Amino acid sequence: MTKITKELLLEKGTPKCSSLGQIKKINLSNLNLKTSDFDRKLFSQLRTLEELDVSGNLLTEFPNNLGLTNLRLLNCANNKLEQITTLNQFKNLEDLNCEDNLYLTISDVYKVMYLLPNLRQLNGKDITSRANNLKFVNSQKLMSQVTNFWAKYCKIQFSELPTAAEISAIKKDFVKSAIAEIKYGPNSLKEFTKWRVKTIATEFVNSLLQQDKQRSSDAEENEDEEEMKANVTDVLKQSSVTISSTRSTRRFTARDTTKSRKQVISEVSKKDTEDISRKSMKIQLGKERQSAQMAKYPNKASRVDMKTKPSTTKRDHSATPVVSEESIPRKRPKYKKTLVLEPLHFLQSHSRDNNPEDLSTQLWACAFEPEIKNSQISGLVSSQSVATCGGDSVCIIDCETGIVRHKYKSVGEEFFSLAWTTLTVFDNQKRKFNVLAVGGKMGVVKLIHVKVSYCYGMIKAHKKAISTLYFSPKHETFLFTGSYDKTIILWDIGVPDNDYNFRVSRLLVLKVCSTPLKMSLVPTFPDQYLVAACEGGCFAWDISLTNYDSKRNIKMEFLFPVCNKESSKSDSLAFCNDDLVASKGFMQGSIYLWSWSQTLKRWNKRQTKIHAVILREVEWSDTEEVYIALTVSPVENYLLCGDEKGDIWMYDLDGVTDEEMTSGKKTPPTQILKWPAIKSQGETIEGTLINNVTTDPECNYLVAVTDKNIVVIWKRT
Repeated sequence: MTKITKELLLEKGTPKCSSLGQIKKINLSNLNLKTSDFDRKLFSQLRTLEELDVSGNLLTEFPNNLGLTNLRLLNCANNKLEQITTLNQFKNLEDLNCEDNLYLTISDVYKVMYLLPNLRQLNGKDITSRANNLKFVNSQKLMSQVTNFWAKYCKIQFSELPTAAEISAIKKDFVKSAIAEIKYGPNSLKEFTKWRVKTIATEFVNSLLQQDKQRSSDAEENEDEEEMKANVTDVLKQSSVTISSTRSTRRFTARDTTKSRKQVISEVSKKDTEDISRKSMKIQLGKERQSAQMAKYPNKASRVDMKTKPSTTKRDHSATPVVSEESIPRKRPKYKKTLVLEPLHFLQSHSRDNNPEDLSTQLWACAFEPEIKNSQISGLVSSQSVATCGGDSVCIIDCETGIVRHKYKSVGEEFFSLAWTTLTVFDNQKRKFNVLAVGGKMGVVKLIHVKVSYCYGMIKAHKKAISTLYFSPKHETFLFTGSYDKTIILWDIGVPDNDYNFRVSRLLVLKVCSTPLKMSLVPTFPDQYLVAACEGGCFAWDISLTNYDSKRNIKMEFLFPVCNKESSKSDSLAFCNDDLVASKGFMQGSIYLWSWSQTLKRWNKRQTKIHAVILREVEWSDTEEVYIALTVSPVENYLLCGDEKGDIWMYDLDGVTDEEMTSGKKTPPTQILKWPAIKSQGETIEGTLINNVTTDPECNYLVAVTDKNIVVIWKRT
């Protein structure tokens, strides 16, 4: 039998060093170790340990409180383990091998799948989707059964609603009865089901007792508030002081700004596949352009000629597009240089039937492919590839060359939104790849493995059109889909195997009173709050999956002062940093910058509506057009938004403080990037409505998509 000492750990560990705190990996396999051989004080010094192999030993259980907080991989195969619930101490564990332990059952394996939040690989297989289904879908169904059983149990035990004292008295008996009576799943998981029912039933009864305490506390507070209000009223009457509200309570009613996107949605049920135009009057274009122009760029999208002034910047090629004089920043901040951008490419990459004369297809969304940080790949990749969608196609464009690398078409579809995620797979080694999700009027999410240009999956997400998509930055398989059916659904899309088989689970349904247009998780609460700009307002939901309710109502509604009237109507939002939120409303003529944390502090949890704490109001186009999206460049700390004239409004956020705005003065933009003059077969294309803009992580490229089938790419000089 081998005794575990510091010398042994240093000998078996890598890299070779003189300190236990520097070891990343230890192999203690086949040493006939027992559970009692593990010294907690010794192992607690392995602060940076990521991989531990204790296979082929005599362990009956895994020692608790080892302090291996950074452990990512554990091999405890071929031991004599009787239970493995003590592995819940390794919250960051991603890869576990516990095969060939004679006394472990499938219920034990399911317990560890539930307890370890980051576990991805179990006994050599990817279990991401199965684990999420177990944690959320399975728990929701068991919670439903526990709730129903409580209702039946109460009818038998009490003639009327039980008091807190009565609930406390029957708590143990109720939990015991629930364990015995509730059945779910196959018989092989009977032990696991009983274990989960015990936990859920206990939590349920405790929540009832907590609610009773809260009601008692609220009743006392209400009595104190009523007494205080009465005292204040008496004082005010005596001093003859009149107090007026700082915000008007009248609701703002926007004029009808219905645009063709809504018409598209209404036409889906009629199977109408006619082309769509944002405006009622179609743009009449000349027929001079010949189809031979497409052949001129066999690997590129159709290009639009530009008429610009001679460039003052030296470039290696002729006929170079330049920034017009109007694009020069209005004001140069003292604290840093403004962004100087040159138009690099103007592309028609979404033409219907590859028609080079198509300047009517509307483009709705664009987003840069994520950078893949992979130890197997040197450096960063994918930083200059941007995805665009509109009409019946999705394009992946190289911003430097203007080449359309990949193009995906779906006949009869009208794509409105897209979102990227980077999935992690475990086969022979851990590797990552990017997946693009796209959706539109058919209500179907299509999942595309971009590198191989393959649409490997479709999710029938909604009965009506999809308006917006958003991936959780924390959970790579969690996809939020917003729809014209007035719901937002959280999906776990799973990770495909080598044959592109994958498992999808619906985790949550959020009820909305109108169509969601843009959404984001709160950076400081990514597992708790989702905020969305909707046609009927700006709202937030509690998305905590520890709450077993699979359907959620609106938790908060944010109110904003618009034109001295109270309105919460919003069509776009973006988190500029962990706290600062940018949002705009219909016909507002400005953009609000408000604080999430300060707004949350003022929230009365007994009410839904809450006034946003506005830090600054910035000027923007006074337009009636909607669906123009905001975006943020985090590295440069810039807020960007297009307008109906083809201009891009840019705001430097460095000067925004956390003090609430008191005056009604609007701050002008840092600069406005003007729409360059473009000619198509002798005809000038005037400024066009820009639906969305985006930048790469380093802000080297800026991309905009328009309602005239033009993708614009600027490059930073």
